[in-house]
Amino acid sequence: MTTDADASTAGARSTDPTSVVDTAPTGKTARPTGLGLVLVAIVGAEFVLQLDGTIMAVALPDVQNALGLSTGSLSWVVNGFLLAFGGLLLFGGRLGDVLGYRSTFLAGLTLLFGGSLLAGLATDFGVLLAGRVVQGCGAALAGPAGLALLATSFTGARQQRAFATYSTVTGLAASAGMILGGVLTDLTSWRATLLINAPISLLVGLLALRVLPVVPRPGQRRPLDLPGAVLSVVGMTALVFGFVRAADAGWGDLGALVGLAGGAAVLAGFVLRESQAASPLLPLRVLTHRNRAGAFVTLLLMAFTLTSFLFFLTQFLQRVLDLTPLVTGLAFLPFGVALLITARFVPQLLTRVNPRALAIIGFVVMGLAMLWLTRLDSASGYATDILAPIILLGASAGAAVVPLNLIVLGETAPEEIGITSAVLQSALSVGGSLGLAVLLTLFTRGDDVAEGVTYAFRGGVGIAAAAAVIGILVWYIPLGRSITTTAIGTDADA
Repeated sequence: MTTDADASTAGARSTDPTSVVDTAPTGKTARPTGLGLVLVAIVGAEFVLQLDGTIMAVALPDVQNALGLSTGSLSWVVNGFLLAFGGLLLFGGRLGDVLGYRSTFLAGLTLLFGGSLLAGLATDFGVLLAGRVVQGCGAALAGPAGLALLATSFTGARQQRAFATYSTVTGLAASAGMILGGVLTDLTSWRATLLINAPISLLVGLLALRVLPVVPRPGQRRPLDLPGAVLSVVGMTALVFGFVRAADAGWGDLGALVGLAGGAAVLAGFVLRESQAASPLLPLRVLTHRNRAGAFVTLLLMAFTLTSFLFFLTQFLQRVLDLTPLVTGLAFLPFGVALLITARFVPQLLTRVNPRALAIIGFVVMGLAMLWLTRLDSASGYATDILAPIILLGASAGAAVVPLNLIVLGETAPEEIGITSAVLQSALSVGGSLGLAVLLTLFTRGDDVAEGVTYAFRGGVGIAAAAAVIGILVWYIPLGRSITTTAIGTDADA
């Protein structure tokens, strides 16, 4: 792999760790006291995005009964969001680089608001699916733009704390989604799990409109590279479809095979196009920088592990321990709390431990926690066999995700923050879909749910271990020549 010139471009950023860049007509820099509201707007949007991914999980049986959906149609209530989100991520990220992160962020929140209303008020499957697709499109715009705003609005120690807060909200929203989904479904109806996102999106959008700075786009304005955009959307959509289809119907399904093969072929054409384009949608140096490449791969494997953990443990809690949807959601609360506490202290840890080393430690602990969960059987209890590994998984996720975000975005040229954020979120999205597709194959080998969950968690152990090994190989094993490092420190720092 080769490095890029990020070190030189990073110097273009503000050296004041308390400042926010603002090119509004006044030309004034936002006061440090306004940074809190900026962070609230960004993490508030991320909360809505993550909530959309999990809040409907426990409401799906009610949706099926209310609209008379088949099992296949029901799966598309979830998959419609995933396809739009995963397919448009790269395009949405580059759109922020070209049009501005603030404008793209606000456009994404507007789509989330409209999609939530459309889906929540739907009276048939077609309208519900359309609403979920619109939500996914909004997430694909707001997600990368929010991360880019976070990276460009905060610097130094403030940036580390901002990423810790952002990562904490991401983890909490996933578990809060299942809890809130259970409460809303039990007290009102499944529609509330969709409609709740509308007022949150509206409030976050109004706050963002007021407090978010207008971040300048360094250098000359670049074209969007429409051919590259088309190839990225088609290729990513086909690839995500293939993984989703494989999770539903197995790896031998014709639709899954066509989606995976077609997506891989189109993305290969996309890479060829980007290598030759004068102003590519995705500059390949974003992927080939050694530190970032390791972080992208390990983020994908982390999503692989954690998404599968949430899915398969839900199966165990409901089908083996016979817990209600609401109690199942509450059972995941310690995961979010552990992530919150750990991420809170990560910035202090990073003053003593290299980010790459901390991420690797996180993956080791994650693998040990998954190994603990492989002991589950029909005689297991929550307090004795599940609570401790859930806490360890939350702590390990908090220890790994904050450094990985810093590794990815801390060495990125300002004009490429948006597309780099999109690649980061693509790794998380594809990793989650891939994890379910692969580990469901192991799950079906079991004679019952308890045994199937054991097989799936064994696979999770292997993936977490692979992430730790890949991190060591990519970040610490010399490739025969020196590798330039910048904001996150040198290898000797570890």
